[in-house]
Amino acid sequence: MLELQAGEYVFRVTNRDVPYELGFWLREADYDWRNPVHKLRKISVSGGGLVEGRTQDYKVTLAPGEYLYSCPLNTTPDYRLLVTE
Repeated sequence: MLELQAGEYVFRVTNRDVPYELGFWLREADYDWRNPVHKLRKISVSGGGLVEGRTQDYKVTLAPGEYLYSCPLNTTPDYRLLVTE
């Protein structure tokens, strides 16, 4: 598990040597994409289009709490991120 202090961050994600498109999704641990209220009030940043060799930056302000990050276009697990004061 990764631990960070609350604040503004830029996650720089690069597809290195994977011959197909990848993505990135960082969200609060209890985020449910089917819930319209979550889309308005919870933190979720994502994007795709990471073809081989491409880099993408994702800027986000993280409040204290637990988050998950993963690649929704690949069979990666949800990795935990704990944000503290």
